[in-house]
Amino acid sequence: MKLIRTEEGISLPKGVALAGPVVATMGVFDGVHLGHKYLINCLKNEAKKAGLHSAIITFDQPPIAVVRPDVPYEKLHSEIEKLEHLMATGVDYVVVLPFDPPLAALSAEEFCSSILAKVLRVKKLLMGYDHNFGRPPQKGAPRTDYHTIGACYGIEILPQDPIYDKELGLPYSSSSVRKLLREGSLTTANRFLGYPYCLRGSVVGGLGLGRKFGYPTANISLEDSYKLIPPHGVYAVWVTIEGQRYGGMLYIGRRPTIADGLEESIEVNIFDFMGNLYDAKLSIELIAHTRGEMRFDTHQELVAQIDRDFEEVHMILTTATC
Repeated sequence: MKLIRTEEGISLPKGVALAGPVVATMGVFDGVHLGHKYLINCLKNEAKKAGLHSAIITFDQPPIAVVRPDVPYEKLHSEIEKLEHLMATGVDYVVVLPFDPPLAALSAEEFCSSILAKVLRVKKLLMGYDHNFGRPPQKGAPRTDYHTIGACYGIEILPQDPIYDKELGLPYSSSSVRKLLREGSLTTANRFLGYPYCLRGSVVGGLGLGRKFGYPTANISLEDSYKLIPPHGVYAVWVTIEGQRYGGMLYIGRRPTIADGLEESIEVNIFDFMGNLYDAKLSIELIAHTRGEMRFDTHQELVAQIDRDFEEVHMILTTATC
């Protein structure tokens, strides 16, 4: 597997060359969920059948960041997370294109001719059911005919059908996962992803309140400011620090019992950990949302609830299979 970042003007880096023509699929791949995994498996099978290499083409940032900079957005993955998941799929190449205004301005035909055909030597392109590429047609113009455009440049377009979650009847999609997470449906969101949703970041200084209450916490600054943060409350989590995995109790919220108007905090109490965490990088897998944000009249009531949270989280992690 090889990771390739194209350079400005969409050219391969000096000294880098593809081993031959490829079968490719293309998209943002935010979350690399079960729908993406299904598409990538289809890609690998098609490449094997054609006797060609397989390639995933993705972007260094979501297109919405360039084409609609005024619209707020949230990501399931930082770029580092996304590439780690894509590189674990076993494809031959993961190609990262810089999504910038010049790229966004290309029509579908220009994109096919100058990038897919000329630079990346794509012979077959698997297109997810909700994927489009190239500058959108003007209002009133016919929809982009990818089959005809692709054929002009020797690229066979292979549209793919969505796959659905059997319980909810919803397609596996990044937008579905975001909606589930925002609603607090963590268990279902994890099912759509195929793995626990993860928050990653560095440990920073905090108020030291957790230690005062008997539950010292590491305060987390996320590695990506656009990361989707699930609803406030307490979570049962697994925490990975330098390759070692620990159980933990995560809190997300504004600590209303302490004071009004505090900034949102992400902090985790790590079970059975001894050592200095300052500046350490943590990966936190969210397993269960045990309760929402609560305000207490006294610190004693808060500590009593944290004691109950601790017992519940321990019980969940003892029986967790992931």
